[in-house]
Amino acid sequence: MRELVLGTFVGLLLFMAVGPGQAKEIAMIAPIIPPHFDDQGRGRIGDVISAVMKHCGHSVTSNMVPFGRHWADYKEQEFDALATAEADQEFPGYTTKPFIHLQDGASVVEGSGLENAVAVESFAGKRIISFPGAQKILGIEHLIPTFASFKNQAKRFDQVRPLLAGRADAIFADGLITAYFLQLVRKRGEAGQEPDVDTAIKTRFRRIFAKGPQRLYFRDKAIADDFDLCHRELEATGALDSIAKPYVDQYRSIVGDQYPVR
Repeated sequence: MRELVLGTFVGLLLFMAVGPGQAKEIAMIAPIIPPHFDDQGRGRIGDVISAVMKHCGHSVTSNMVPFGRHWADYKEQEFDALATAEADQEFPGYTTKPFIHLQDGASVVEGSGLENAVAVESFAGKRIISFPGAQKILGIEHLIPTFASFKNQAKRFDQVRPLLAGRADAIFADGLITAYFLQLVRKRGEAGQEPDVDTAIKTRFRRIFAKGPQRLYFRDKAIADDFDLCHRELEATGALDSIAKPYVDQYRSIVGDQYPVR
């Protein structure tokens, strides 16, 4: 009997040492793209990741860098995880299943005649501002000649200022990120810090591109599997929508029903 109890105890210790779900501290690299991730890793996406990892018993240390650098740094440095990867991107390690979406589209001036646009073709002859590489990422390379102009701007402020100053007709980019920076510039304008912008201009977001599913990459397959399992469990309770929804609701006056909660 003593041997049986001892054997069971030793077996339990071994299971705890090597069994699935063992708590780990995960060093994750992610981009600063508010309101999805702020410079502390909080936000619509950041909070969902933290909740899922906590449900698994893991914790996350966020290493925040400018957008675009996170992909390069994950490949070149020894981070445990990457947030996030687009559908067509591949990185070292093991991918999760999609757990949240970004939504690219067109941010336009209310009353411009574009606020009900449903297709990118509606913007023929218009002045467009977008992000670097947008032509390929959005699949609109063949349409570029149809626009009056198409400019790529890396800095978010340089994307939104022309729209509020009447120098552009639309911004092609993620609707929530654009709404965040539109509000910042508008507040700066109201404080007299943006003399070229018209703070009375109202904007609307139109969902003219497909949703972009987002995934994580982990060096450890067991952690990637944990994330998928815990995500399914939390998703079934509605907890993840409750976490993400307030970040979208802050900008409902701009994005309306055109941006997904997750």
